Amino acid sequence: MSELLAPLSGATLLGLAIAFLLGGFAKGALGFGLPLVTISILPNFLPIDRALALNAVALLLMNIIQFVQGGAMGDTVRRCWPLVGGLVLGVPLGATLVNIVDGAMLRAILGAFVMLFVLVSVASPRFRVPPRWVVPAGWGTGFVAGIIGALTTANGPVLVMYMVGLNVPRMVFVASLAWLFLVTGAFNVVAYWSIGILDGERLLLGLVCLLPATLGMLIGNWLAGRLPATLFRRVVLVVLFVLGANLLRRAIF
Repeated sequence: MSELLAPLSGATLLGLAIAFLLGGFAKGALGFGLPLVTISILPNFLPIDRALALNAVALLLMNIIQFVQGGAMGDTVRRCWPLVGGLVLGVPLGATLVNIVDGAMLRAILGAFVMLFVLVSVASPRFRVPPRWVVPAGWGTGFVAGIIGALTTANGPVLVMYMVGLNVPRMVFVASLAWLFLVTGAFNVVAYWSIGILDGERLLLGLVCLLPATLGMLIGNWLAGRLPATLFRRVVLVVLFVLGANLLRRAIF
C-alpha cells in the first residue's frame, strides 16, 4: 500500500480524500452525484484518464454497497429492466466514442438539458412520465445514459430525470439508481480496462479512494433520513440544476 501511495504528493492524497468524501456524501444524501462531484475536482491535480479510472472503480463498489442496503432487490431489478436494456446497448457505443467525441460539447449539451429539465419540473410540479411511455422512455433513457456514462462516468442526471418523472418514493429512487449505476459501472470498468485507461495500479488506488467515499456516504445517508419527501425532491432538483450549470460552465470555460 505504501508503495502505491508513495508517488503521490501529500496535496494529491488530500485532494483525493476530499473529492471522494464529498462525492460519497452527495451519493449518500441524494442517491447520485459521486462522479459529477469527483470529476469536477480530480482533473485539477490528476490527468483526466486517471480521474475516469478512479471514478469507475469507486463508483462500481459504492453502488454494490448502496444497492444491497436498499433492499427489495428483486423488485428494483424488475422495475428497471427497460433502463438496463438501454444501458446494455448504449455503454459499448459510448466506449467506442471515448477518443472521438468532443468532451466539451457533450458537457455543454448535457448541462443545458439538465437545467432545462429542472426549470420545467419547477414550472410544472406535476410533471410525470405517462404510464404508457414508461417502457419506451426507459429504453431511450438507458441508451442515452449508457453513452454518456461511458464517455464521462457521470450519467446520473439523465437517469435521475427519468426517476423523478416516475415520482417514486425515496427508498425506491435510491435503490433503483444504485442498480442502474451498478450496471453502468460494471460495463465501464470492463470497457476502460480493454482500452487501457484502467490497470492494476489504478484499480488498487480506486479501492483506497473507497474509504473516504464510504465515510461520506454514511454521513449523507444519516442526513437524508431526516429529510421530508417534498424537501428531498426539492433538494434533488436544486442539486441537479447546480450540477447542470457546472457542466455548462466547464464546457464554456
